[in-house]
Amino acid sequence: MENVLSAVLQKLLEYFLPILAVALVGFLAAKIKYFLAESKAWNPKITSLLEEAAVFAVTAAEQAGAAKLIEDKKTYAFDVAERWLELHGIKIDLDLIDAAIESAVYEKFNAGKAS
Repeated sequence: MENVLSAVLQKLLEYFLPILAVALVGFLAAKIKYFLAESKAWNPKITSLLEEAAVFAVTAAEQAGAAKLIEDKKTYAFDVAERWLELHGIKIDLDLIDAAIESAVYEKFNAGKAS
C-alpha cells in the first residue's frame, strides 16, 4: 500500500511541479515589474539609469559566460551594474539592482513569447 501511495504522490508531483514553477516565475516577474514601475514614479531619471545598467550588465554577463570567462553570470552582472551605477554617481539599494537585473534577464529571454 505504501508503494502505491508513493507512486501516486510521485506522479502528482511530476504533473504539478512544472505548473507551479511557471506560476511562481510569472508571479515574481510581475512583482519585479511592479516594483520597478513604483520606482519610476518615485525617481524616473535614476530608474532609467538603473534599467540601462541592468541591460548593459546582462549583455556583458551573457558574452562573458559564452566565452567561458566567468562561472556565475548573475554575480558578474550584479557587479557590473553596481560599478556602472557608481561611475555615474548613483548609490542605490542592492535589492533594486538585483530586481532590475532579473527584469532585464526576463525581458531578454522572453521577448516575443506569449504569456
